[in-house]
Amino acid sequence: MERIGIIDVGSNSIRLIIIDVKDNRAHHQIENLKETVRLRSGTDPQGSLTERGMEYAIETVSLFVKLCQVRKVNTIRAVATAAVRRAPNGAEFVARIEQRCGIKVEILSGDQEAYMGYLGLVNSITRTDGLMADLGGGALKLVQFADRLRQNSITLDFGAVSLMEQFNLHDRPAPEDLARLEAFLDESYAAVPWLKDQPYLIGVGGTFRSLARIYRNHVNYVPDLTDGIIIPTESVGEIYNMLKGMDLAQRRQVPGLERARADLSVTGIGIIYKLLQATGSPVLEVSASSIRDGLFFAHVYSRDPIVFNVLTHHTQNLIDYHQLDENHLRRVANLAVTLFDQLQPLHGLGSWERRLLLVAGLLHELGVVISVESLEKHTLYTVLNSALKGLNHRERVIIAYLAASHDQLFTVNLQQYVTNGPVEPGDIERLEKLAPLLQIAHSLDRSRTGAVTHVRTRLDGDLCEILVFGNQSRDLEIRDATRSADAFQDKFGVKLVVTQATGS
Repeated sequence: MERIGIIDVGSNSIRLIIIDVKDNRAHHQIENLKETVRLRSGTDPQGSLTERGMEYAIETVSLFVKLCQVRKVNTIRAVATAAVRRAPNGAEFVARIEQRCGIKVEILSGDQEAYMGYLGLVNSITRTDGLMADLGGGALKLVQFADRLRQNSITLDFGAVSLMEQFNLHDRPAPEDLARLEAFLDESYAAVPWLKDQPYLIGVGGTFRSLARIYRNHVNYVPDLTDGIIIPTESVGEIYNMLKGMDLAQRRQVPGLERARADLSVTGIGIIYKLLQATGSPVLEVSASSIRDGLFFAHVYSRDPIVFNVLTHHTQNLIDYHQLDENHLRRVANLAVTLFDQLQPLHGLGSWERRLLLVAGLLHELGVVISVESLEKHTLYTVLNSALKGLNHRERVIIAYLAASHDQLFTVNLQQYVTNGPVEPGDIERLEKLAPLLQIAHSLDRSRTGAVTHVRTRLDGDLCEILVFGNQSRDLEIRDATRSADAFQDKFGVKLVVTQATGS
């Protein structure tokens, strides 16, 4: 097993992530640390990094390196971005880091930084077309992609820290300073001709995540997830207008707004709001991916760092990393979708629901990584909170509840996801229809031996018969599947009989 540490020396903060990578390349993040350093603020009139700023940054990197040593990290990859890239003494700074900390820091070009952000993003979302905006303290990276491939890319030489200082927006903004900021942004975006043709914006970086937390608190949104949240453009405008009317002390009290980012919030969210207006996007999607994710994929999957299918990759990664019983999970998932296909006239659901059932079947025992006791609630929690990419929030919540229902229907607190979240009222009915199929499928591999090879169903009036085929005794499986008969009849109005079949 390899343990990788990635240190990102940014304009606003220095970050460290540590990732375990098994021999089969299954991976899991075990550390995620940040220190706000504000290297971009620590520059003199000539743009050079100040001694004080460099010392603080070097001390932070040194602490991160020591933590990597304690955690027995095998490989450290360290990069620096806009603040160091632009500073006349940037090379001197990274040389001092190497001398003091024993690691080499690579100064990324604007294009390299944008590419790593894009790489992390396309390996985290199912959307194949869109515009990525990666906002840092000293630069805004814009990458337009289609069919998951990068088409247009540009790095704009401003960020949340640099514009906050340029337009004096640290405390309560003066109207004339805000007007100058907004005019500057309008002019900057208008100079990028392909921006106006990008109707879907995906935001990456700390300012976007901060905006998402404010929005979640503002509307009491559940689930408590930043990654993948969808925010209407008008809501971004409302938050921007709210914050720009406050002084710094008031902004520090805003629920969801990190105190260390309170001074940047007006500038950063102003940059986002004006970009949304420039693109005409009706919504903003926030991603928790970063250039650190891109650096990771480039390191581990160096030959072809773009994964073939995002959801498949991350689902398989969870199974492999936690050493779940993959043969059992795949048998259950396959039996579940077979029942789904054969009983389509009974449930009337389509391909979208079939996909949810398949993924739930693969993840229905993920909760064992916490405990087999109270497995339902642990499965719900782990599916909602694991690094499971490639699902929107609605899909994730439905799959989490469905996976938690593999023995009996589990709906604890589900209504709150309808009232304050992405779940639609009709999704409860979908869950109630899908859960019996997963429960029967789970029962049909109760012994985990593959005793049941396939099934065939017969619908005849008010009777549904499931014929169970296999090459060994299926008594345990049939007896267990029969326990679902009452719930099946309650939902579908037909009597369920599970029968051992002979022949093929």
